[in-house]
Amino acid sequence: MRTLPALAGFLSLMLPAMAFAETASMRTASEAEIRSHLPGTAELKEGKNGYEYRDGNKNGYKISNGQVCVLFPNKSTDCVNVKTDGKKFQMIDRKGGRTRF
Repeated sequence: MRTLPALAGFLSLMLPAMAFAETASMRTASEAEIRSHLPGTAELKEGKNGYEYRDGNKNGYKISNGQVCVLFPNKSTDCVNVKTDGKKFQMIDRKGGRTRF
């Protein structure tokens, strides 16, 4: 039973280090890399406000080097930074949370 607390302690020390090791080789993704990784970006059409829209969808998208922003119908926006090592992609939200992309 003592193994469980020891394992939890070990993981609490190692997981952040493992995450750093994975993200250390990450760089800002180019617009072309983001577009090639996201399905359906070829269907987007540019609106007058600089955002791109999919037919029938009221959310606007702005894709640039290292960032994807969404403009919602209520005019609020949310952006994520996109990092890659050339194979894997990560989204980083404004709070620093990382998710696979």
